[in-house]
Amino acid sequence: MTPTNPTASMTISAFAGASRLSLKALRLYDELGLLPPEWVDPDNGYRHYSHKQLPQARLIGLLRQLGLSLGSIRAVLDAPAGQQPDLIRGHWTQAEIQHTQRRELARYVLRTLKGEPPMTQHFNVQQRHVPAQQIATLSRRLRVDELPGFIEQQLKALPQQIMQAGATVAGIPFVIYHGQVNADNDGPVEVCVPYSGSLIPTGGLTLREAPAHAEAYVTLSKAQFSFPSILEAYDAVADYASAHGENSSLSPREVYPHDWAGLKDSDPAGDVAWPFVPQQG
Repeated sequence: MTPTNPTASMTISAFAGASRLSLKALRLYDELGLLPPEWVDPDNGYRHYSHKQLPQARLIGLLRQLGLSLGSIRAVLDAPAGQQPDLIRGHWTQAEIQHTQRRELARYVLRTLKGEPPMTQHFNVQQRHVPAQQIATLSRRLRVDELPGFIEQQLKALPQQIMQAGATVAGIPFVIYHGQVNADNDGPVEVCVPYSGSLIPTGGLTLREAPAHAEAYVTLSKAQFSFPSILEAYDAVADYASAHGENSSLSPREVYPHDWAGLKDSDPAGDVAWPFVPQQG
């Protein structure tokens, strides 16, 4: 495409200086369709930009400084002008949540490195016996950002699948963490629903018997389930189990007796549980 007034266009170098974007960035934004040049000289392939493109170039640069991914910037640029502020506001809200989580996690790590006692005294840790039960389960390896959505979705879907197959939900759903889920580890995580009756394992479903065991547990509000606050709950139940018995071969878990979506932050939401072998006598 040839501009109507080529002499009014800017070379890529001039446009980089005016927009304060690097040549490398401008080439990348062109390849991704975020900021294509006004025209490209067919003889030498040189990119030329218009002064009218400077506001969009500066907006892209500012959004990158805010930490938006190129995909998120594409969503902002493609949205109607009236929706763009809401998209940016939503990103910043999420960024503030993540910053708060990192700050609390840093405090947790610093207390650990200093050898300070964990702040577990405000947890009312209890002990219970869990009988053997037949469970239907679905396991996944997940990134940390995928975890909440997967759990919430399957805590609804699995009971429905069980009932649609003619079986009966026979207990409280729970989630077993067979490995950590963080930036470097992906579990696996197993969503489990106790059931009775006849059930055929389809769609990745596994049927097995969960063995009887003792577990230390603490009931948390919905707000306390947030990361990294929940780490201290795990510390509390692990300390209780260590003080009152020996480690079990079973993995820690979270128990969800309530409809998560309908809970307020202050409502009791479920339990963090740590299986262990109690001391005899």
